[in-house]
Amino acid sequence: MKTGIFTMKRVLAFTIAVVASMTMLAGGTQPLMTAQNASAESQAIKNNKKKISSAKDKISELEKKQADLDEQISSTKDDISKEEENQKAIQEQIETVQETILTLEDSIADLETEIADLEEAIAKSEIKIKNKRTEIENGVVDFKQRLRAMYVAGNSSYTDILIGSTDFYDMLMKIELVKRVADHDNTMIDGLVELKGEYESQEAELEANKTDLETNKTTLEEQKTYHTEQKKKLDDLYAKSQAVIDQLEEDKAAYEANKEQINKEQEDFEAQLQKLYKEQEQIKKKEEEERKKKEEEERKRREEEQRKQQQQQQQNNNNGNSSSSNANGNTSNSGQSSTNNGDYNYTDKSQFTWPVPGYYHISYGVGWRWGAYHKGIDIWSPGIRGAKICAAAEGTVILVSNTCTHDYGKNGSCGCGGGYGNYCIIDHGNGYWTLYGHSQYMSVTQGQHVNKGDVLGIVGSTGYSTGDHLHFEVRLNGVAQNPSNYV
Repeated sequence: MKTGIFTMKRVLAFTIAVVASMTMLAGGTQPLMTAQNASAESQAIKNNKKKISSAKDKISELEKKQADLDEQISSTKDDISKEEENQKAIQEQIETVQETILTLEDSIADLETEIADLEEAIAKSEIKIKNKRTEIENGVVDFKQRLRAMYVAGNSSYTDILIGSTDFYDMLMKIELVKRVADHDNTMIDGLVELKGEYESQEAELEANKTDLETNKTTLEEQKTYHTEQKKKLDDLYAKSQAVIDQLEEDKAAYEANKEQINKEQEDFEAQLQKLYKEQEQIKKKEEEERKKKEEEERKRREEEQRKQQQQQQQNNNNGNSSSSNANGNTSNSGQSSTNNGDYNYTDKSQFTWPVPGYYHISYGVGWRWGAYHKGIDIWSPGIRGAKICAAAEGTVILVSNTCTHDYGKNGSCGCGGGYGNYCIIDHGNGYWTLYGHSQYMSVTQGQHVNKGDVLGIVGSTGYSTGDHLHFEVRLNGVAQNPSNYV
């Protein structure tokens, strides 16, 4: 009787252990919701990748079309009989480049969106992975507790339970109980294995997302650079387009209508510059003479001082009063001798730098134009008005004019500044001058020392100017040079 009661207690304890372990495994619906959310996020990222891939394919097609048009433009640019064909190809290329720019802008926006989505997905995945690991660890703890409960109940194995049966009925009841416990154990183990698989899958997805993130960041920077290059190419194409050619014709007609006045202004201005050059040469000559005179006076003073010291030393020697400080006749004479374009990937080619950082298109170069010689380069790009004019090199401002108030495009000269409007000239030494014309205003003063890159004024359209631009000259010993050889 006692044995039967003891056996029933063991069975009851074992049953309680099973029920407790089953309870520990309850509540497994939350991971399913998380997986569904992850699937939705993953699908959004996949859709965005598809859009980016499509944009890349379109950009590749446009690049091929651009290459074909570039070849066509190059083959017709010097053939007058093919001018119409050339202009047609240029216009088509303008449209192609514009489409490329728009496609790049869309692709850049999509990339930025995907980068943001990936960063968010990575953050969420890291939380999910952490939770999944905790879930696995808890499941292992639960399983260990179930085994411990079984051990405490007095059964270290299913065999022990069956052998301890008192009769056939007791064995059948225990067999059923063992079967249920085994099924529960299998379910628990399968669940842990499944959790492990999900954990590893999420880790792999996280690493893939991180790789995609870095790839997209690199692609984004490449596309931004290409976007900038395309904008510059568009500027160049506009310069070759018929619209600019038409503008040139208008400028030529305006010049012809005011040719006499313009030529006179230029002659007067050139005469003033030559006079200024001679004056500067005289000043430099005088300064050099003064320097030599001072050097000669200093030399004579030192010679006189040395002569007096020698006389004093000789006198001391004659009197037998030599001292340690002058016994060897040594003297101490210590002679005194009287010394940002990088943001745009621009590299200086000489001692001069580009005078309008960020704006690199030359609308007019040096050479004969409509019967007159253009002595500098005209720098123009869309939006250049108000851009900073910078000193091309270190030097001294030797002339400034700020008298022109006619700051707008004109068909004729307003008569200010010899046609240059508001301008300044810098002497850089060694015979080099630079001139900066048509400014809204110059912010420097005559005699001021400036360093390379210092702001001189801002771009405008004063003097004889059909539109906003900077007229830039380089002169050597009074003779105009081609600035393109220096900047």
